[in-house]
Amino acid sequence: PSVIPSNTPSDTHSSSPTISNAPSSSPITSVELQRRQEMAAAAVAVSGSASIDDTTTPQHNALEWLLLDDDLQLNASSPSFEQRYSMSTFYFATTNNGQNTWINCGADASTSSCSSESQRFLSSSSECDWLGITCNGSGEITNIDIRENGLAGDVSVIIKELVSLSSSLEGLRLSINALSSTIPTEIGQLSNLQSLFLNNNNLVGTIPTSLGNLNKLSIFSVGNNGMDGTIPGEIFHPTLVGLDLDDNNFHGTLPSEMFTSSLDLRNIDIGGNNFEGMIPKGFGNLPKIALLRINNCTLEGELPPELFVSTSLRMMVVSDNNLNGSLPDELYGATSLRTLDLSSNEFSGAISTKIGDLEDLTKLNLRSNKFVGAIPSTMGLLDELISLDVSFNLLSGIMPDEVCSLRNSSGLFIELVADCSGSSPQITCANTCCSKCEIGHGA
Repeated sequence: PSVIPSNTPSDTHSSSPTISNAPSSSPITSVELQRRQEMAAAAVAVSGSASIDDTTTPQHNALEWLLLDDDLQLNASSPSFEQRYSMSTFYFATTNNGQNTWINCGADASTSSCSSESQRFLSSSSECDWLGITCNGSGEITNIDIRENGLAGDVSVIIKELVSLSSSLEGLRLSINALSSTIPTEIGQLSNLQSLFLNNNNLVGTIPTSLGNLNKLSIFSVGNNGMDGTIPGEIFHPTLVGLDLDDNNFHGTLPSEMFTSSLDLRNIDIGGNNFEGMIPKGFGNLPKIALLRINNCTLEGELPPELFVSTSLRMMVVSDNNLNGSLPDELYGATSLRTLDLSSNEFSGAISTKIGDLEDLTKLNLRSNKFVGAIPSTMGLLDELISLDVSFNLLSGIMPDEVCSLRNSSGLFIELVADCSGSSPQITCANTCCSKCEIGHGA
């Protein structure tokens, strides 16, 4: 039988719980009985009676650990009881009630290594010392960062239990694990959250509109999951600077709030989804963009000049869409660009000699488009280049001496790919110039 008091109070009743017979070598003292009853009542206040009464839940297992096995032997009035209960529940919820293990600093030392035993979850040290936990000067948890550590389980259970930390929790990072299920609406109760990283898990479902309650959130990352639905406009606040939604199944159009409410956005990674229509001109309202990835999104139309308003733009990836037309002149004014990937689209026209103005470029990928004419010699001015791919286009002529000289003289320029193979190559490339020759659209 459980050592947790039976008949624990419900969420709406305050009757005192009664203790069930518990295995013990000695009778339970009245002091211990009262301690257990008070701790059970405190846990019910956090998690609800159903979760505590059910012996199969992580909440029940966490409370039982606190009652019997925790060396600190806290009571309900201990300042750290609630957050220690929440973090032990977190552990049981991500280990199938302790049957599975973490890669690092799990409770079982025989199956999980830990550089310091004080960092081990469910150890006798303060929960502030446990792996990935940061506390403020008052001992309140402000940050949970347990990425790439073999966590599995229902993310909705985890987040609901973290609501008790809402007054202090500012950062939650659980990236690259095996968490599943949907993000619950209760996420909106973590009112002080500034960063939320749930990327690279197995999440499904939609983005809850309750995220709109998090008016301090600066980074929201759920990339590389199996989520779907449209992007709610509610998530866009003036504080938001980083947005990662890549490689999910989101669809629809980008909400107008993205371009009117979050004007400080810097990093936007929304590739690998099923967005509709053209690239919004609203990107011109975001003057601080440094990274923009909207590849593989079934977008169509021309590249809007507004994309290049930001003087901080370092990376732009729009590959694997259905974009077309010639490149806008505004592109060549984006002189802070270091990576430009336009591959696998339907862009056409000649490559402008102004391409040489992008002197900071390290990677330029124009592969699989319909560019025509000669490769401009001004590409030889791009002396920071590491990679240049102009293959599978309708280009013709000779790879310019200026480009070949740059490749032969630079230790950085390691990849130069062109349509220089086949019986009738479209591009003539000197022996030591191109690193790889494709047949392209030729014979």
